[in-house]
Amino acid sequence: MRSTKINIEATNTIDNVATKVHHVDMPSTIDVLVRMRQRLEHECASLQPLRKEMDKLAPAYNRYVDLKGEIDFRSKRIQRLMGVLGGEELLEFGNVDPVASETNFQGDPDDLRAELPLWRAVQEYLLIAGEAKVGDVQSFLSGLEFEKIGRQAIESALRSHGDVFRVVKRGRDKYISLKKQTI
Repeated sequence: MRSTKINIEATNTIDNVATKVHHVDMPSTIDVLVRMRQRLEHECASLQPLRKEMDKLAPAYNRYVDLKGEIDFRSKRIQRLMGVLGGEELLEFGNVDPVASETNFQGDPDDLRAELPLWRAVQEYLLIAGEAKVGDVQSFLSGLEFEKIGRQAIESALRSHGDVFRVVKRGRDKYISLKKQTI
């Protein structure tokens, strides 16, 4: 029995020593609460200079966003115009800046034409002409070597996109224009 008592005492002694050696000081709940409050105060104080800096940078950032939108808008317009005009017509510009430098970034004119829907080509024509007869649009596109551009295809595009085009009949001729001058 004595040996059992010694073993229990020895075990308790070893446990006490081991606990003290491996014991990591844990912060009390009050310490955690105080540190959280300090952290909150620090985070709140850190936001004020960041907001001031953002306020200073806001005009430049907004200008950047506006310019990016304008560049995207004009790039899409350039791509549509390149698609309408085609590669042969673009060769007429040669290496004239700014046309040559900008069109190089926009893609291959033949690929752009292949991706260009007929109604977009008609829209680009009307953005320049204002109003035209269907036959004039057909002649223009045929002259630029658009493939398979017939009167029926153009009239189908006009009907399909009635929200974009206005069709007015005067006598025997159909005149088309854009309902809105937006792109």
